[in-house]
Amino acid sequence: MLRLSMDPSSRSRDYQPGLCAAELLAQLGGLLAEQRRAERLICRYLADLADSFEARATSAAGLAAYVDVYQLARCRLGLGMRATRERVRVGRALRALPAIEQAWLCGKLSFSRVREVTRIATPDDEILWLRRARELPMRMLEQGVAEAGGAEGPNGQGAEPAQVRWRSPEAVEVRLVLPAETWALVQRAMEGARRGSEASLSDAEALEAVAREALARQAQGSDAAAEPERTVVLYECRQCGQTELETGAGAVELTPQAAARLGCGAQVRDLATEGRAVQRGGPLPAAVRRAVKLRDRCRCRVPGCSRRRYVDVHHIAPQAQGGAHSRANCLTLCSTHHALLHEDRLRIEGDADGELRFYDATGALIGDALAGGAGPMPMTQCGSWAGELSAEGGAVLRAMGGRGGWHVDDVCQATGLPASAVSAVLLELELGGRVRSTAYGHEPVSGLGQQC
Repeated sequence: MLRLSMDPSSRSRDYQPGLCAAELLAQLGGLLAEQRRAERLICRYLADLADSFEARATSAAGLAAYVDVYQLARCRLGLGMRATRERVRVGRALRALPAIEQAWLCGKLSFSRVREVTRIATPDDEILWLRRARELPMRMLEQGVAEAGGAEGPNGQGAEPAQVRWRSPEAVEVRLVLPAETWALVQRAMEGARRGSEASLSDAEALEAVAREALARQAQGSDAAAEPERTVVLYECRQCGQTELETGAGAVELTPQAAARLGCGAQVRDLATEGRAVQRGGPLPAAVRRAVKLRDRCRCRVPGCSRRRYVDVHHIAPQAQGGAHSRANCLTLCSTHHALLHEDRLRIEGDADGELRFYDATGALIGDALAGGAGPMPMTQCGSWAGELSAEGGAVLRAMGGRGGWHVDDVCQATGLPASAVSAVLLELELGGRVRSTAYGHEPVSGLGQQC
């Protein structure tokens, strides 16, 4: 038998229907006072907990499994990083600001105003900022704190982390506040990626290109690529085969296609054997990679595609099925067609040193059979879209090739057509089932670059 003791005062905090107006006001006033006291204690205790992590005093408390107070708050308390960070900062600031803390407890200041003034107030000017917090409108108070130097920049202690929201298992929405000069650098890097590509890149593709180049430079060196913080790490379950990708927002389950694309050519390490390499997969030898790229002229081998930038060396027969690290089993593909291959929307047969055949998702042959070593060849045959398209529609499809992420302005620039005509053509192609609209723009339905 289990007996629970209850504080008599807590019974009055249970919901009581049928109260009169005076009783309702009394209940609400008491609840709000309790809320302020509880919020103040949360800030203080989180600040103390953060100090214990910094002092490495958590092992005795059984909290050594957590990296910092933010991970602990997320796992044990369900608090996000941004909420925890703000409360730790406020709790530390209140230690030297008793007047502001007391005004908060008495209901003279809201938490939002306390959060603002604790960015800038010190024991010397606490009374001044307390008066401003009580008298000024919130917008003017925020402006005053910012002008006084309290707006902490992205490199300061109060910098806000990126807000990540998963829209689907394949797409993520990121909100990040950057200084103007940082955004200018990112834009310049994305523009450089676009200039280096034969085809127009969407913002997502340009940012991916910048990230790939940065990781490639970081991985240069004998032991750099073996460091987990310098590469992308996938975690594969030995029993069920499910693959996870660790992100700043936690682990994300990947589809088999996405896992195959990201892990293509990756070195496999078994955690059960202290991270020793496993004889499965593994990176392509540098000599074979160099020979394949020279043979294919560093271009995508899919007919109708001539992209030179962001090409990958892919195995025709997967390594998991006994595919060898050889020139005959390897060819170069652009990142778009590489993704389509792992999504089962592109199939490749043949010998890369001999003759290759490419098939789309319907099983139709794409272009003519391609002789090995000849590099990408322009299509000379009409695909499955021939016969019913207008001249403008054919021009738009030829310009789009096999890549997605096309916006109206990009199509206008590639075809020379006015925006009104491009919009009409894209609508025609969507209604005909030849083009679809995605979060990243328009893309051909087959995605394989058939041209007319």
